Amino acid sequence: MAKILITGALDLSQKDVQEFINHLAYELVEQDHILLNGCRNEFDKFIAHAAYQCLQKKKIDPKQRIISYVMDDGNTPIHTFGTILKSRLKNWDIAFKRLQAPEPIKMADIVIVIGGSEGTLRAANWARIDNKPLLPVTVFGGVAVDLYNEEIKVFDPKYAERIDKTDYELLNQVSTDLDKIAKDIVSLAELLLSSKEVFVIMSFSRDPKLEDAYESFSEICKEFRYECSRVDNAHLAGRIIPEIQSRIKKSAFVIVDLSEAKPNVYYELGYAEGQNKQVVMTAFQGTNLPFDVADIPTIFWEGQKQLKDRLREKIKLIALSQGRK
Repeated sequence: MAKILITGALDLSQKDVQEFINHLAYELVEQDHILLNGCRNEFDKFIAHAAYQCLQKKKIDPKQRIISYVMDDGNTPIHTFGTILKSRLKNWDIAFKRLQAPEPIKMADIVIVIGGSEGTLRAANWARIDNKPLLPVTVFGGVAVDLYNEEIKVFDPKYAERIDKTDYELLNQVSTDLDKIAKDIVSLAELLLSSKEVFVIMSFSRDPKLEDAYESFSEICKEFRYECSRVDNAHLAGRIIPEIQSRIKKSAFVIVDLSEAKPNVYYELGYAEGQNKQVVMTAFQGTNLPFDVADIPTIFWEGQKQLKDRLREKIKLIALSQGRK
């Protein structure tokens, strides 16, 4: 569940605009995300209302899934859908002695921009200051087009570690299929919020079948746009434990092979579980697992085809849950 701020301004008298916002609100609700809202203009009101209607149909409490902030300037909130909170700030301009990002920006995991003008540009700049991923959707024009053109220039340092450039370019797609655009935006948000790194925990053995297994892990992960890595002490200049811990923390999930159960493998498995990482466990057929890990679902394998087939089924489910469809 992600907190997604959707900001912008559009001509709401147009049917295609209304249709698109309804599709976007529906996708947000269907994928179990929280809508953050500025509660400032008609656009904010329309998308909050659309999300409210979707939540009511699913019998979900809107107060938990629509969170809006209103500036502490005495003005009445433009809508009352979901939870309305008062900002600590009287305005959300940038001209302050000490920068303090507005709460909708601070809370957001990601910021989606649609259309817009000066106020939308201000929100986008706050998102940049607060290092939040920015998704400007160009289909309806506005400042979102300029924002997209600027973001694509800095794609490599800002986004390349998490997504492919072709994924980000979907924000600039030319299409009349508004439902597809809405789905693509929410999927892209999920993709950005998940890592594409997979850390592999296994014994560094000269056994050819284990080397083949690592190649199988890499091959299947690539099918779902993940990248496998493991740490080999022989090729690491510094201490190995901090590097392993760092890789585990950054990973989307970990693969653990217990075919040769050595102390470092169990240490790394325990650390991954302590970090609440999803674990895909494998072992060569006939491996006797200790009682404290025997209850973890394990893919037992004999040949590489069998390993790949079973691994593919498991990773497909993880990829779907993380937006890597």
